[in-house]
Amino acid sequence: MLDAAFSILADGKPRSAEEIFAEGVKRGLFDPAHQTRKYIYTALSQYIQRTLGRGNKPLFVEDPDRRFRLNRPVDDWPDIDTTGLAPLAVPATPPVEAVPAINALRQAASGSDPDAFERAVCAMFEVFGFATVHVGGNDAPDGYADALLGELTYRVMLECKLSSADHITHSYSVSEAAKYRDTYHAAFCVLIAPTFDAELAFVSELRTHGVAAWTTDDLVQAAMLGLDCSKMRDLFAAGYAADLLGDLSWARVHGPAKRLRVVASLLLEIGLAQQRMAHTLGDTTSLPRLTADVALSMVDDRLTRAGSTHGVTREEIEAAFTWLTSPYVDRALWADSERSAIIMRPSSKTSPL
Repeated sequence: MLDAAFSILADGKPRSAEEIFAEGVKRGLFDPAHQTRKYIYTALSQYIQRTLGRGNKPLFVEDPDRRFRLNRPVDDWPDIDTTGLAPLAVPATPPVEAVPAINALRQAASGSDPDAFERAVCAMFEVFGFATVHVGGNDAPDGYADALLGELTYRVMLECKLSSADHITHSYSVSEAAKYRDTYHAAFCVLIAPTFDAELAFVSELRTHGVAAWTTDDLVQAAMLGLDCSKMRDLFAAGYAADLLGDLSWARVHGPAKRLRVVASLLLEIGLAQQRMAHTLGDTTSLPRLTADVALSMVDDRLTRAGSTHGVTREEIEAAFTWLTSPYVDRALWADSERSAIIMRPSSKTSPL
């Protein structure tokens, strides 16, 4: 049921239990003979309460109006994209160069050799642009990784737990993961295991000691997202890495990139419509000027009519102006040397937009 609800709410729009149920029946995800709107509401509400009670981040949240949505920033912007660019999506497969390290990591995670697992984790971090050192042994960290970022470098301590029985002692392993932070002058400490328990004590220990919990699946997900050490710093904050990776995956499809595409698409439509209207009316004395202020007002109006409660910002308008007039896109021209307004180039068969 949770998987079905997740797929229905994946567009970022909030829905009532009745709407989720109706859409699920339409898609063949729910059986009306055995499931009801009340069942959906109760199951989602109880799941949220249980997950919060364990100190974890639930997949869903319930708004004050009793509608449910994914536990991500609301995306109520329309799906308008006439840029001609490839659709926004989270890659389904990792980069080819990461495959050997991923296969080695999965093999080590299913085995019983802690040393092999530690080395596989170090090799996986090297995929992200870290220089790693495997230490291991008693009274020593399992390893550490230095980000190859010149003066922006930072160090991550690596503590690996392999055996299936380790979940019993994960709460005790957190302090061990943070033990060598000062000695090795590290900025972050990471505990890596095939899986983690979901007990409140474990979550509390992560926060107390400032340790990030990464599963092997989390490392694979980071590789699939094409991350490198310059983009991973925030992912080493205390807590579950899966939560932050989920936010990052969401932003790839529903974040700034989508908003820029929507703004640029609307600007093209609005600007070309203005120019055609002026020509049709034969008005040469008061030609429309698509300034940032005019664009802000008109795009906001279009978004409001589409049902959005989150308007466009001036920074997003200016970014779209810069993108449309760049030599790589070349769909708009600056109207004057002061760059106070833009004019749209009519589309052609050779245009990418």
